[in-house]
Amino acid sequence: MDRPLESEQRTGARGDRRQTVTSMCGICPGGCGVDVHLVDGRIERLTPLRDHPLGIVCPRGARAAEIVYSPDRLLYPQRRVGPRGAGRFERITWDEAYEMLVGALRETAARHGPEAACIYTGRGNFEFGLTEFYAPSDTSESSANTVLFPFGSPNTTGVGALCYAAHGMIAPRACFGDHLRNFTDDLDNADLILVWGANPATDSPPINLRRLKQAMKRGARVVVIDPRRSETARATGAEWIGVRPGTDGALALGALHVLVAEDLYDHRFAENWCHGFDDLRGYLGDFTPERVEQITGVSAETIRGLARAIAAARGCSFLMYTGLEYSNSGVQAIRATWTLQALAGHLDAPGGKLFRMPNRLRLKRHLKPPPQNGRKPIGAEAYPLYQQTRNEAHAACLPKAILEDDPYPLRSLIVSGASVITAWPDPDLWRRALAALDFLAIVNRFPTADMAYADLVLPAATAFETESYMIYDGHIQLRARVIEPLGEARGDYVIFAELARRLGYGHLWPQSEAAMVETALENSGVTRADLLAHPEGVAFALPEMRYRKYETGDLRADGRPGFETPSGKFEIASEWLRGHGFDALPVYTEPVEGPLASPRRARRYPLVFNSGARTQSAFRSQHYNIPSLV
Repeated sequence: MDRPLESEQRTGARGDRRQTVTSMCGICPGGCGVDVHLVDGRIERLTPLRDHPLGIVCPRGARAAEIVYSPDRLLYPQRRVGPRGAGRFERITWDEAYEMLVGALRETAARHGPEAACIYTGRGNFEFGLTEFYAPSDTSESSANTVLFPFGSPNTTGVGALCYAAHGMIAPRACFGDHLRNFTDDLDNADLILVWGANPATDSPPINLRRLKQAMKRGARVVVIDPRRSETARATGAEWIGVRPGTDGALALGALHVLVAEDLYDHRFAENWCHGFDDLRGYLGDFTPERVEQITGVSAETIRGLARAIAAARGCSFLMYTGLEYSNSGVQAIRATWTLQALAGHLDAPGGKLFRMPNRLRLKRHLKPPPQNGRKPIGAEAYPLYQQTRNEAHAACLPKAILEDDPYPLRSLIVSGASVITAWPDPDLWRRALAALDFLAIVNRFPTADMAYADLVLPAATAFETESYMIYDGHIQLRARVIEPLGEARGDYVIFAELARRLGYGHLWPQSEAAMVETALENSGVTRADLLAHPEGVAFALPEMRYRKYETGDLRADGRPGFETPSGKFEIASEWLRGHGFDALPVYTEPVEGPLASPRRARRYPLVFNSGARTQSAFRSQHYNIPSLV
C-alpha cells in the first residue's frame, strides 16, 4: 500500500494529538477541497478550503467521521458459509479471496467462455482517478470497469445504464456531435437561467446553487421548471413553472412554436448551421401554446412569456441534469430543449451553453478497448446507441442473460460500489438473477442487499484512505491519503490492479495508487512531487474563451467549420438517430402513465410516481445507515 510521508501531508508537531491534512472530502466523488482535522490519528471534522474551486463541506461531509468509523463498515474479506441468501460469512485472507475470485472467473471461462463473466459498477466507483484508469476506450466518461476486457469479456456495465447516458451522451451526440463533458453553462454571464430537469440544491456538491444565488444578486432572472416546487425553487425564491411529469418535451416544443411563429429565432443560425429546421417548422404546427397547455398543465400565457423571455435574453443558460431522462421520450425531450436554446441564439454564446476550450493541462487517460473478435456485449443489439456511446454492456439485459442464457449465458458477476437490487426496478427479478449465478463477488464499504447472495465479499476503503487526483477548471489537486485503511480494507484501484495481476495482465495498469497518479501526470508539466508540495492544489492557466466555435473549425477533428455530426450542422433532425430507426426530429411522446395516453387508468390512479428526487443527506442510495443522516 502507498503511504504518504508525515512530512509530505501532515501538519502538527510530533506527538501533537491534533493534526490537519489538506486533501479532498472522501464521502462522494465530487472532489471538494477540505482540511481534515484529526485527533489521535482519527478524523474529527472537515473544514472547507478557501480559494478552492469546490471549497464546500455538505451535510454528509460534516458527518465524515460517523461514516468512516461506522460499525457497519466492511473491514475484512469474507466468503459465504451458508446457503445463498442466508447472509452467513466467514473471514478469510486476501490471498484466499483472490484465489477464490480468480478460480471462479477461470472456471466460468472454461465452461462458458470469458464473456460469461461480467463486472457491474455503481456510484461508489465514481472516484475520478478510478474512472480515468478503468473506463472503456472511445467514450468520454464512464464508471464502467474494464478489468475483465483483457480476460476476454466485453461485459462491463453499471449505473450509467440507468441514468445520465441519455442526457450526457446520447442526446448531445445526436444534436452537437459531442458529449456534455465538453460543455459548460455560462451562468455568470446569463441574465436568464432556466433550471430544467435539475435540482442544484441537492447536488453533490451544491456548487450551482451558490452560482444561482450569486446570479440572482446581480439581477439575473431564474426560472425553475419542475413537476414539484423543488428545494432549489424554495432555496432561491425563484419563479416556478409546474409541469406535468414527463411532458417537458411538449413544453419545449410549445416554446419553439412561439419562437418560430413570432419570428423570434436566430435566422442566421437556423439557415447556416441547422439540419432539419424546415421539418421542425412543419412539426411545430401541432404544438400551439393552447394545445401544449392541455398536455403539460402550463398555461398558454406562461408558455408564450417563457419563449419571449428566452428570445429576448442577452444570455440564457439552461441548467439541466437527468430529470428529463425519466420518461418515454427522454432523449427527444432533452433534444427539444437544446433546440430551443440554440434557435434562440444561446449556443456557444455569452451566457449560454458553451463548448469548453481545450484544457491546457492534458492528463493521460488509461482506457482499454473491448476484446477484439469476441462476442458483442450483452444488450448491444437491444440498445445500440448506448453501446456505441459507452462501449459497454447494458445492465437492463443482465437478468435475461443470467436466467435465460439470452443472448448467451452470464454466470459470474462482480458488483462493485453498487447494489443492483436497490438501484434497479423490479428488485425481485434481480434477486432471482443473483441467486441463479454460479458466482457473485461484492466489493463495497458497507453491506448491501446484494451481499445476501454473494459468494465473496471484499472490503473497499473510503477515499479518505486512498490516494488519487482530481482536475478542475484551472486547478489540479492530489487526493492525499488522510488515514490508513481501516481493518484490511483496500482502495478500489488497487483491488482491481491486483486482480489484473493475478489474471496475468497486471502490466496493463500501474500497480499502486502513487504510480497511477504519476502515470496520469506524465508529460503534463505537473508532477506528483508538485502536488505533494502543494496539497491545496496547483493552479494552471485556462485559454481565453472563444465563442461560436462552430464558425471557426474548432469543434471538428478535420478543422472545418461546423459540428461533429453527420451533416456537419446542429442536427435538429438527427441522422444518427434516423439511421437506427428512431425519429430524427425531437418528437414528443405522451407518458404511458399519463391521462392523455391512458385516461381510464388515470381516472382510477390520478397520481403519477416521479422518481429521481434526491436529498443532501444521502448520496444516491448511500448513507441511509448513518443515524445522523437519516
